[in-house]
Amino acid sequence: MKKVEVIGMPMKYGCPVEGADKAYEYLKDNLKKYFFIKSVIDTKYDNPVMYEDDSNIKFITPVMNISKKLYKEVYNSLETGNIPFIVGGDHSTCIGSISAALDYYKGDVTVIYVDQHADIHNDKTTPSGNIHGMPLSICIGRCDKRFDIGEYKLKPENLNFIGLSNYEKEEIDYINDSNIRHYKDCEIEGNEEKIVNEILNNIHTKYVHMSFDLDSICDDDFHAVNVSVDNLYHNGGMKFNTAKKILELLLSNFNVCSIDMVEYNPLLDTDFKCREKVDKILNIIKNSLE
Repeated sequence: MKKVEVIGMPMKYGCPVEGADKAYEYLKDNLKKYFFIKSVIDTKYDNPVMYEDDSNIKFITPVMNISKKLYKEVYNSLETGNIPFIVGGDHSTCIGSISAALDYYKGDVTVIYVDQHADIHNDKTTPSGNIHGMPLSICIGRCDKRFDIGEYKLKPENLNFIGLSNYEKEEIDYINDSNIRHYKDCEIEGNEEKIVNEILNNIHTKYVHMSFDLDSICDDDFHAVNVSVDNLYHNGGMKFNTAKKILELLLSNFNVCSIDMVEYNPLLDTDFKCREKVDKILNIIKNSLE
């Protein structure tokens, strides 16, 4: 049986808010209970430039250079026959992990993206300039050459969203125009098995990369996430038990080759209740994949 091995990714440049970059360090003891720790990506960057060449997008060079470091670690993990479990970090983390899986399996990868946010702006449509809102477009190849990484690109038909509740018009228009399968947060409770079966019956690849953003859980059940710092988005999300059920079904029904878990912000977890819930998620991953 394959072994799950953890790669820490303390990425903060995709969403320059302090907190999610500290998730791996805070969760290290929990992670060691369940998994082998492979490595931690060095995300330190001397004198990072926020805006380059009059661009409106923030920290392009740090994000892409660090993503390429992660790419190498994930690719190496896949080469050794293991399942890389990447613990972020903001959701730009998935640029390196998805790209590595796509290249290793020569494009034969479906991405299941569990998140309230679509994260599918490109370099022309992003309103904030934060790359954590762009990773899927980077993986699809919808951004300019500054964002090039990997050889194989994610095909839109191989992308599935679970838990969507907040997105801009440009994002949902692209999702609809590209016929990308997506389920909103309000559609999931009570329909978990139906949703997973629909994805399963329409999948076109042998392998699946799962990217799980903890802000897919409603704020009442899991408040310690990066995006809630500015309180812009958190008016939706799945209940924790619903998210657990979806996670269990996805991991037990699909050939998951790699997985991200992102956006836990320990600085907001003052009573450690969210860390306790993360531990339950780690237990599900362990029991499902090993």
